[in-house]
Amino acid sequence: MLLRSCGLGTESTMRAAASLSPSLCRLLVLLLCTLAGGCCAHYQRCCVPKNLLVPEATIDLSSTSDHDATAERDALAASLARIKAAGPEPVEGARKYNVLALSGGGSYGAYTAGVINGWTASGQRPSLDIVSGVSTGALIATYAFLGPEYDHCLREFYTTTTKDDIYRMRAKPAVLWSDSAASSEPLKQLIEQRVTPKLLSAVAQAHAQGRRLYVGTTNLDTGRLVIWDMGAVASGSQGDALGLYRKIILASASVPGFFPPVSIDVTVNGRQYTEMHADGGTTAQVFFRASMLDLEPAQFAGGRRTLAGSRVYIIVAGKSFPDPKCVNDKALKIAASALGALTYAQTRNDLVRIYTLTLLTGMDFRLATIPQEMPIDPDSLSFERGEMQRLYQRGYQMASASQVWADVPPVLDASQQSIPRAGTKFLVPTEAALETGYPNNLSYLPR
Repeated sequence: MLLRSCGLGTESTMRAAASLSPSLCRLLVLLLCTLAGGCCAHYQRCCVPKNLLVPEATIDLSSTSDHDATAERDALAASLARIKAAGPEPVEGARKYNVLALSGGGSYGAYTAGVINGWTASGQRPSLDIVSGVSTGALIATYAFLGPEYDHCLREFYTTTTKDDIYRMRAKPAVLWSDSAASSEPLKQLIEQRVTPKLLSAVAQAHAQGRRLYVGTTNLDTGRLVIWDMGAVASGSQGDALGLYRKIILASASVPGFFPPVSIDVTVNGRQYTEMHADGGTTAQVFFRASMLDLEPAQFAGGRRTLAGSRVYIIVAGKSFPDPKCVNDKALKIAASALGALTYAQTRNDLVRIYTLTLLTGMDFRLATIPQEMPIDPDSLSFERGEMQRLYQRGYQMASASQVWADVPPVLDASQQSIPRAGTKFLVPTEAALETGYPNNLSYLPR
C-alpha cells in the first residue's frame, strides 16, 4: 500500500517486495520514496508550496467572521497616520537631528552599503548627526558616519570580500574544546588594516563637533546590550584608544558560537577585570535610544514635539520576514529555523521600539529593508562575492531612485497584520500559486 501511495506499486515491484524481509522492505520503500521526490508518506511530510504561504492572500474557509479584514487593516494604517500628524506645533528653534541606525545581517550588509552609496547618488543624503550600528552594521557605521567621501570603502568591502577574508573554519574535532566554530583572525586583521590612526582622528574630530557614533556589543556576563560612544573612545587619552576601538567593532561582529568572544579589560574601584563581549545583534538587531539625544526632560512637558522635523533612517541588512521554506524534521534544522524566526521577530520588535520613540518625539521614521520578493542566499555568513554584488546593486538602484524608504515598521503595515485562524482549511484564489513547490525537493503539494 505504501509503495502504491508513492506511485511505485507495479505488480513486479510488489512481487519483489514480498520476497524481502520486513526491515529490507521498509528500507526499500524509504529509498524509492526519496528518489521519487514528490512522495508524501509516513517518512516525510507534505509541505505547503511557498507561493501559498502568504497570509494576506489566504482565505480562511473556516472563518465565520463578517468583518472586512482588508478594511480593518486600512483603517489601522489611517489611524497611525493621524497619530503621527497629531500634537502641538513643533518647538521653534529646536535642534533637528538626522539619525541613521544600521542593523546586523552578515553578508547582507552589502545591501546596506548599496543603499548608502545610492542615497548619496540621489542627492538627498543629509549630514548625519547620530549613527548607530551592530554586527555588520558596526563595520559600516564608521564610514557612514564620516560621510560620502568614504562611500568607496563600503563599496569595495562589500563587493570584493569573500569568506576567506572574514573567517577560517576550525577542524570539527577542535570545536569540542574551542570557544567557537571558526577563527575570526582574518576579520581582526581586516579591521586593523582599515581602522587606522587617521580614521580614528576623523571620528574624534566629528565627535568634537557634536556628532555621535554608537556601536552595540553584548556583554556575555550580564546578557545585556552595551552601547559604546565611539567618538568618546576615539578621543580618549587613556590607554590604547585605537586598540579599544578595533576590539569593539570586532566584538560587535562576533557571532556567538561561530566567532570567539572578544575580551575587554575594565577597571572597577581600582581593580582590573575582564569582560567577554560578542555580537550586539544578540541583544538588539538595531538600536536607537532617547539617551543618545542631548535633551532635557522638560523639553517634553505638555506633549511638546521637540524633535518634529528630525528624521530617523534605519537600514536593515535583511528582509522583514524570513522566506518560506520546507523545514527538514531533524533537530538541528528545526532549531536553526526557530532561531532564524526569533532573529527576524527581534528585528521587527526593535523597529517598533524605535517607531514608538518617533511617535513620542515627533520625529519622522524611514525604513529600508531588502525587498521581500528578492531571492537571497539563506546563509548570511556565506560571503559569496557574486551574491553580495547583486545585493549591493539592488540597494544602490532603489536608493538612487528614492524608492527605498517606508514610513512605518513592517508589523504596522496594513498588509502585514496577522488574522487569527479559525480552522485548517484555506483557499488561495490564484492558479499560479499551484505551479511552484520547493527547490530543495523535500516534497510537493500533491495535485
